[in-house]
Amino acid sequence: MKFILNKILPKSEFSRNTFTLTLGTSIAQFFPLIFYPVLGRIFTPVEFGLLATLTSITGILAVLATGKYDQGVLITDSKKEAANLVGLTLLLSFVVLAVSFIVLQLFSNQFAGWFNEPQLKNWLWVPPLNAFVIIVFNCFNEWCVRHKYFTTLSWNKITNAAAHTLGKLFFGLLKVTGNGLVAGDLLGRTYSAGTCVYRAWGKDKDVFSGVSVKQFKALSKKYIDFPKYTLPDQLINSIGISIPVLFIGAYFNSTEVGYYSMTMQILSLPISVISRAVRDVFRQRANEDYMNHGNCISIYKRLLLRLTLLGAIATVAVIAVLPWLFAFVLGQQWEIAGRYSQILLPMMTVNFIAMSLSGVFIVVRKMKISMYWQMYYTAITIVSLLVGFFIFKTVTATLICFAVGRGSAYLLYIFLSYKYSKGNMSYEN
Repeated sequence: MKFILNKILPKSEFSRNTFTLTLGTSIAQFFPLIFYPVLGRIFTPVEFGLLATLTSITGILAVLATGKYDQGVLITDSKKEAANLVGLTLLLSFVVLAVSFIVLQLFSNQFAGWFNEPQLKNWLWVPPLNAFVIIVFNCFNEWCVRHKYFTTLSWNKITNAAAHTLGKLFFGLLKVTGNGLVAGDLLGRTYSAGTCVYRAWGKDKDVFSGVSVKQFKALSKKYIDFPKYTLPDQLINSIGISIPVLFIGAYFNSTEVGYYSMTMQILSLPISVISRAVRDVFRQRANEDYMNHGNCISIYKRLLLRLTLLGAIATVAVIAVLPWLFAFVLGQQWEIAGRYSQILLPMMTVNFIAMSLSGVFIVVRKMKISMYWQMYYTAITIVSLLVGFFIFKTVTATLICFAVGRGSAYLLYIFLSYKYSKGNMSYEN
């Protein structure tokens, strides 16, 4: 892979790194893209709805458990400090998730009732386990970004996508569990987290061998801004992401949750191919520019223009044929999801641009501002969903209100990240 990249993009380190991650993420997305037609025919919308509900709970736990100390790995002063911060994050996560596991088991019936999903009570042991392996995966990906291990990061993404897609397929074909989607997702994520640790250990065994619990207290104080500001920020974000799934389940039914979940998964596939790769490389480059020049506006503006053009062209090209495409690829039962995707695609395009450039707030240490934005993001999501349900009373109208409200939040995010990418400049370069 390195030989190929050197031949194709030999001059620009940023371009090589972006291309490496784009290539790796593209290959990673190949697996779900190929197997979704099979999964869409093996599993029902109701089963996808259950997985979406569990994933929403998992996402909230994965943010809460870390204290968001994992986000500090990128800006640590040394490799040794970064390794100890990874250790602190994993220890804290284990303790928090152990407690959450007990709470979820004690109140499983109540949770099932709140979310209008009777099967949920049998699967509430999954979110804490899934959250921990996701945290492990994320920690070591942050390690790769900090040390420019972009080829390793690409392999991590490929392994992750392949493992949990093939896991779902395996359990779906064999019918050995009550819900093969849930079991396959857990097995795949566990495997990918293990391989991620294996690769990191192989590269930096000596550094990780020196991790000491004695260092954790000092590091927890040094990076206290992450639990103070980034944790509330990301927790609100995670709740905001989960609210549509939980809201649709509570006020409509699990079948509609399944349609919404499939819509978001399919729309996210092409978006994540580029946005995650650009985000990871952009954060590293923006951090260097900010440390050297006090701003990262130059790289920000170039990427903003390119991403806007790409997003606009892609949206216009596919929006009209989405219902037909969903039915053709996934089966006729998913045509409704295709109609929902027409409503949500413009919002997802703006999301693609905003999240590709989302590293600015951490680079310029504006976590508090990001937290305030997350409050608006979550509030407008709740308000738009409530307006859709209580005034218009249909799923379609609710999704339209949701898309408009959340789209406004992403536009605000782009404006703020542009503003802060200038650093302390009084003019633009």
